[in-house]
Amino acid sequence: MYKSKNYKPNHLLLQVLQWGLFAVLILLCYLAETSGSYVKPLLLIPVSLCIASHTGELQAMTAGAACGLLLDLSCGKLPGCNAMILVICCVIVSLLYRYVLRQKLLNMLFLTAVCTFVQGGLDYVLYYAVWGHEDVFLVWQKLILPSCLMTVISSVIFYFLIKKIAESCGSRRINHLEKTIVADWQE
Repeated sequence: MYKSKNYKPNHLLLQVLQWGLFAVLILLCYLAETSGSYVKPLLLIPVSLCIASHTGELQAMTAGAACGLLLDLSCGKLPGCNAMILVICCVIVSLLYRYVLRQKLLNMLFLTAVCTFVQGGLDYVLYYAVWGHEDVFLVWQKLILPSCLMTVISSVIFYFLIKKIAESCGSRRINHLEKTIVADWQE
């Protein structure tokens, strides 16, 4: 068998470890969302976006679909509604980090806020406002807005945790960026 000089036998093992840790983190977030008080952060949104910032588009889409379906289950919504939103958001985040953005906490906070408020706004419009009930704005004020704010704040924890996992397991995106920086420095 031909082996290139860049061949690393442990790379596959590190990728399996990385995705195993991501899966455990996703399941822990799902468990946290299905237990506790009535108003809580939607932890699967920042987890999926942070994973998307460290992976390619296909992996981001997969993480978005998995987290979206689990979010639908935990919120009692129509299966696939949040999954479609998260798939689109995760692919956009992955592309933005590939071509435009750097791995900074402020970037992730902004993207998490945008995606969370898009999801919360669509949830409010499609599940509450469209039916024309009285005082429907209270749902936004007392339930959706606090949940969105807690979700954005919780993204700080997941940003550093997923960044550490990706760096420890040798994420391809991080290695690609390091090679690009070194190549630019040498020119």
